[in-house]
Amino acid sequence: MRKLLESDADLFTAALSQSTVSVWQTDAVGVYCEVERGIIEKFTKTSIQLTTKSDAISIYYRDDGTLFQVEL
Repeated sequence: MRKLLESDADLFTAALSQSTVSVWQTDAVGVYCEVERGIIEKFTKTSIQLTTKSDAISIYYRDDGTLFQVEL
């Protein structure tokens, strides 16, 4: 089962628990596809910074239709 991370409280809980977060964005035809997985390092009202499995840093914006999910 997956939970959509929508509120600051959801993001804070996922960051604090070091849960792996899936990032989903739409492709060219509007279908959501998973584009990244990682641990939340920092988040603001506008963006979320993840550290990926390869230790890369990725930043995603919260207001561009990107979805963030965590496995329960």
